[in-house]
Amino acid sequence: MWLESIGLGVVIFFMLLGFVGSFVPLMPGPLLVWLAVLVYAIATQFTVVGPVAFASMTLIAVISATADMWMALLGAKTLGAGSRSIIWGIGGALAGFIILNLLGALVGYALGILYAEYRRDQDWGAAFKASVGGVAGWGLATGFQAAGALLMIIIFIWQVVTK
Repeated sequence: MWLESIGLGVVIFFMLLGFVGSFVPLMPGPLLVWLAVLVYAIATQFTVVGPVAFASMTLIAVISATADMWMALLGAKTLGAGSRSIIWGIGGALAGFIILNLLGALVGYALGILYAEYRRDQDWGAAFKASVGGVAGWGLATGFQAAGALLMIIIFIWQVVTK
């Protein structure tokens, strides 16, 4: 009995770490939550977390974990950024994250798009607009990932409590 409690505690720890990781660039928060659920489901032979609940959490994990890619791209594209600008933005985010962590990643992403868009069109207004769109998309993606991670945690707790 105590071993099961410790196992559940470790799983919940990794789920909370995944939730917090939703706010950290390059940390796959929703996937960490999903992996914790997977380990627990396998350990309990899917008797606590049933196949339907696990399949639902898998779908939530896939959609929310990929939000960084499609929401940031959609935000930047909507406001005029080209594909090459997105690549510059990602490069800027990686460099910024290495230099200044989270704030640096955000600034680096915005500056990368700004630079590439200005270089392409020679128009600061359009470049700034595309940069803002990329940052807005990234911000929405972060919220979406956190919501997905939280929803998986809630479903998991509901499954554990009701079994």
